[in-house]
Amino acid sequence: MISSAASAGSGQGGPTPRLVERRTVLEHAAELADRAQQGQGGLLLLTGPTGVGRSALLDALAGSPAARLMTVLRANCAADEADHPYAAAHQLTGAGREFGPGPDGVASWDLLREHAVRRPLLLLVDDVQYADAPSARWLGQLVRRLDRLPVLLVVTERRQPGRTARTPGFGQDLPAAVVHPYRIAPLTRGGVAELIESRLGGPAPDDLVDDCHRATGGTPLLLHALLAALLPDLGGTGHPLGDNPGGAFQDAVGHWLRTAGEPVATAARVLAQLADHPTGGIDLPTLAGDSTGRVAEWLRGLRALGMVQDGSTGRLDDYAHPWLRTAVLAGWSQERRAEVHRDLATLLYGRGESEELVADHLLRTEVCGTEWAADVLIGAARAAQRAGRTKRAVRLLRRALREPLTRHRRGTVLVELGCQEVTLGPPESVTGTRHLAEAVRLHQSDETVFEAANALGSVLAGRGETAAALEVMEDLAERFADRPELARAVHAAAALIASHDGDSWLQVVEGLRRIEARTPGGLAPAAFGMLTEYDATNGRLSAAEVAVRIDQLTTLSPDNFSRSFVNASVATLAQWADLLPLADRLVAGGLAAHRGTPLHPAYQCLLSVRAESRIMRGQYALLLAELNSSEDHRGVLALNNSHLTSQAVIALLETGRGPEARRLAAAAVAETPIGSEGSWEWNELLYARGLLMLATGHFAEALADLLECGRRQTERKVTSPIVTPWRSAAADCRLRLGQFGAAAELATEELRLARIWNTPRTIGRALHVLGAATGGRQGLSAAVEAVELLRADGLEVELIPALHTLGRLLLGSGRRAAARETLRESVAHAERIGAVRLVALGTDLLRESGARPVKQPQTGAQALTASEQRVCRLAAEGHSNPEIAELLHLALRTVETHLTNSFRKLGIRRRAEIAARMAEQPDSGSA
Repeated sequence: MISSAASAGSGQGGPTPRLVERRTVLEHAAELADRAQQGQGGLLLLTGPTGVGRSALLDALAGSPAARLMTVLRANCAADEADHPYAAAHQLTGAGREFGPGPDGVASWDLLREHAVRRPLLLLVDDVQYADAPSARWLGQLVRRLDRLPVLLVVTERRQPGRTARTPGFGQDLPAAVVHPYRIAPLTRGGVAELIESRLGGPAPDDLVDDCHRATGGTPLLLHALLAALLPDLGGTGHPLGDNPGGAFQDAVGHWLRTAGEPVATAARVLAQLADHPTGGIDLPTLAGDSTGRVAEWLRGLRALGMVQDGSTGRLDDYAHPWLRTAVLAGWSQERRAEVHRDLATLLYGRGESEELVADHLLRTEVCGTEWAADVLIGAARAAQRAGRTKRAVRLLRRALREPLTRHRRGTVLVELGCQEVTLGPPESVTGTRHLAEAVRLHQSDETVFEAANALGSVLAGRGETAAALEVMEDLAERFADRPELARAVHAAAALIASHDGDSWLQVVEGLRRIEARTPGGLAPAAFGMLTEYDATNGRLSAAEVAVRIDQLTTLSPDNFSRSFVNASVATLAQWADLLPLADRLVAGGLAAHRGTPLHPAYQCLLSVRAESRIMRGQYALLLAELNSSEDHRGVLALNNSHLTSQAVIALLETGRGPEARRLAAAAVAETPIGSEGSWEWNELLYARGLLMLATGHFAEALADLLECGRRQTERKVTSPIVTPWRSAAADCRLRLGQFGAAAELATEELRLARIWNTPRTIGRALHVLGAATGGRQGLSAAVEAVELLRADGLEVELIPALHTLGRLLLGSGRRAAARETLRESVAHAERIGAVRLVALGTDLLRESGARPVKQPQTGAQALTASEQRVCRLAAEGHSNPEIAELLHLALRTVETHLTNSFRKLGIRRRAEIAARMAEQPDSGSA
């Protein structure tokens, strides 16, 4: 490449430009010129791909010292002259058409010979691949006579990768003695640096050199254009790195591609378009439709130049620099780019590749129009939904709507799409509501309309528009007047939706009472279950009486549409009655069997039951994992279930992640729609926030939340402590504020209601709070009774605070040894369930009792040593003891000892329990 620096020289031509990395060929040309001046002519054939600097070399030779001693004649062949006989020969000899050569080119030959007699000749022919056929033959004849003439013929020929086997090159059949071929190579990195330094007038930054070399492969044409775009002001000290270096480079790349031929140009653009996308192992020649081998050869050439690098498994190679990729794609229409993805999707589908892979490419097309495209997109969306990738599921379903769909199928897709969109929050949730409404309006099957209306009703109720939601369900009930089973299911769904508003819920209950009074055979199972829920929370039923009703409900055979509502009611009642194994089975079975929208009220109810059951067991880490919450736990909000958010706040609090719990609670309150304050979910949120404020020392704020929760629950006629036991927590707040009488009053009422329900959990909780409020011998007696009751039933979540209360009372009575023993027990239980907050509280109380500080956890997954953790992980994966010993290079006895110690710390007896207990370990890095 010609640089701006010049070597010494003289004569009319001025100084001779210095070429970068071209000294060898220039010296060779000078030697051949000397031989020609002595009467021994020859051919110097310069070959190379587009942009490598062939013409620049001819310019340099024309101005070289050797040329001053010779007559220089030059011809530039062009494609548009290929049909004009002897056009190139006429340029070279200067002969007019009236002296044009005959079939053997005699006239031109005579002219050349006359020139040569007077002075040696330097003949320069550029781009001989464009020469007309007669001129090419004439040049060949000339070469055969050069050894007898003082003539040096220098010919340049473009030879592209992938085109050499297609057309024989110039000089292929000429005498080897007079032909001197030289292939011009692109610049090395050093040459690129030298050229940039000549432009800058100083040292070139390494990053600029590397970028330019990878983007151009050292091709001078591309390099000059790139520098023109990057360094418009010569002498600059830096360079503007970006994704697109400018139009000059794009123009040069466009010329570079055009000269490569259409198959290669197409392949280059396909490569640029698909570089970031998996292709399932389909290679570039196949994608570009080339079976000649030209594309493969071109690709090998670019890889050798460093312009293309190997791609990852299942992907094409990639351009080594984004500048080149961007320039290659410039000017290619979006329609043409989309065609590449459509064609690849068709190939992948025909090969039986995964729906996800095929869908990746369909997403980048407007419409495919084939029967299978919608199937693939919908299937991939459902897989994304199962994997928790909601945004991807939404993209896929939106794209599926652009394919031709039947009316029925369009409605189904709209329901699925709307249900996913509403979980993403504004503005997607607004779009989701519209899609659900559109699905309801479409005249589809009754079953599909039922699913759509259920989802729409849930969304509206969640946004505080309970009246609008009930109106949707009322219209649906009228439509199903002649289908009793569907009508009953609609009424059940409406009842669940009505619970979002206190007044509406009480009206539903009164309606159920009237139906019950005039129905000899009793209520339908779904209605009976919901009325039982109300009576349980209203304090009309005990846990034993509810257990009887559970048995009744489980023996009934509800219709297919109502079954999910009955299952949800029974699971809820079982959880309240501390029949947690039964609740677990019902939840697991209901979630697994569910095939409709995730916004179905019964489905959401099952999620709530599962979450609260986790809290009741102290399975905080497991709950958070199931909610799939992100780092700041806003992912919980996306589930469109405020009750789950409340449970997540409690789980974060108990695992020692108070700041995260506060952020989640604040976000939940901020995003609660206006009009939703009358819902039971809002009361749950008030209760959870009250617990959070209480635990973090904001006693007045906690009391305000808890009393407001109680007021609202009372308005809904929810008095039993089986949900939101606000009185116990409020009593604790009053104790911290020094209001002992008011605290005792709340605890006494809580105990009265707890004895109606009559489960150890509710009674034990109320007893220990009453003991703390009462104090003295009577308080100590109540606390002892609470501990014994809770300990006997293994209710650790309630037992730990009861032990704290008992420990405090024992300390107050001077029984420090008994207090320490009690508090150590509390810490052990808290460690086992991963209750970091309670561990810290118990430890503080132990210090007050004069006990030595606990150096490390003694139970739970946190208590395991590093070696024990490694052994447990391998055991959980199914490895036997001998296999573990071999993998860890331990003695078998050592493995057995580690497992024995681990089982004791984890509180388990079987190998199958290891994975679950290890999963409950809280994230210490987030505490």
